[in-house]
Amino acid sequence: MTYSISLLSTLNPLFFGLLALAGLLLAKAIYTFKTYNSDKDLRRNAIKEMTIGGLVLVLILGIFVVVPLVAGVTVKDTELALRLPTGFTFETYPEADILSAKIVSLDQTEYAIASKVVGTENRNYREGIFKLQNGTEAAVFTNGNTAILVETPNRTLLLGPDHFDDFIKSFGEKLIPVQP
Repeated sequence: MTYSISLLSTLNPLFFGLLALAGLLLAKAIYTFKTYNSDKDLRRNAIKEMTIGGLVLVLILGIFVVVPLVAGVTVKDTELALRLPTGFTFETYPEADILSAKIVSLDQTEYAIASKVVGTENRNYREGIFKLQNGTEAAVFTNGNTAILVETPNRTLLLGPDHFDDFIKSFGEKLIPVQP
């Protein structure tokens, strides 16, 4: 089963502010283009503004809407698949590579997020590669302060998607038991 994080958790006031700003700039460029038919320079500048504004709008929608929809963790019978687009992580871990799994609080000093290597975070949503307080670099996909710490030979994972209790149950049944 695939577990993700609700799109509503990733939308924040910054998204709406950037969307409104891009909309205003595009509206101004369209108004200039339609109003000043005789001035070639203004029309040329308006076309440039519409092109750049359109690209910025696509970027904003991609970061705040598409990336969270693509990100997720899939628990299968014998493997764990992790998709973290902004962390450039698309990996599959066979059951044999999962060394341990335990529930941790990200409020604990040892597992707290120290810094972001690559990824995105807003409010409780974190997705990407982060450095923990204990110096470990971890692939993180969480929406809260509780996660499963999964140890593999090559990477540490912190997983805390929506429907966390169902995720723990599925993980324990299909892969390895989760230590409390």
